[in-house]
Amino acid sequence: MAVNAVIIHAEDNVAVAVAAIRTGEAVTGVGRELRARQDIPRNHKIALREIPAGAKIVKYGEAIGVAISDLRPGDWVHTHNLKAEEN
Repeated sequence: MAVNAVIIHAEDNVAVAVAAIRTGEAVTGVGRELRARQDIPRNHKIALREIPAGAKIVKYGEAIGVAISDLRPGDWVHTHNLKAEEN
């Protein structure tokens, strides 16, 4: 099975799709069983675990924003459910 997602840093709570992933498709390359809950475009983020609203989204080992809604493993993470952190 070809890898369709990668985790960039060990502390990340999202992976990056290296190919488009369809709803229900297995997310491979993340070291655990995971299925996409929505269609995930190539180069977009996928939640690896539960991320509650207000929690940090971590990519590259750094916070890149906060969840604006509760996220479940396999959710597409993008501007519809992620916002910049307020200083």
